[in-house]
Amino acid sequence: MGTTLLEDPGSDPARRAKTMLVDGQAGKTRLVAPTGAGSPPATAGASPAPAAAPSSDPVVGWLVVVIGPGKGSAVALGHGMNSIGRGTSNRVVLGFGDDQISSDDHFRIAYDPESREFHLVPGKGTNLLYVAGKAVLAPMALEAMADIRLGATTLRFVPFCGPAWDWADA
Repeated sequence: MGTTLLEDPGSDPARRAKTMLVDGQAGKTRLVAPTGAGSPPATAGASPAPAAAPSSDPVVGWLVVVIGPGKGSAVALGHGMNSIGRGTSNRVVLGFGDDQISSDDHFRIAYDPESREFHLVPGKGTNLLYVAGKAVLAPMALEAMADIRLGATTLRFVPFCGPAWDWADA
């Protein structure tokens, strides 16, 4: 058998993203979306990594998953207040499969472009978060390369902006 095209996408990018292929040999349906050269299409039913929403302001740092579901993934932080949780209503989404991370506003990381400092702020999450083995119960300064543990996940904070450089210098 081969691959059967269920819809002709033509040149319309919106239609190309919705084109379905049926692979007769494997008996699987795949959604084919525009991808980079040589990238395989996503398989229906697979759990894709959460897509980061494009930010309207430049990146000021990252959170990198070093332990737990999503290990090796990173999410970007922007200027101002970054609400962080599993749900898509957060500015930064940690949708890697750790159900101990609150859906809405587990915690926040704020970048102040005037002082060029980062701060960690507890959110509305019921589960605690920890830095250096201590529960974060009040806002605190966030140091470069600090590990933040919540649920089964440990995130490493990697700043891009700070006292030595900020986008205002660019």
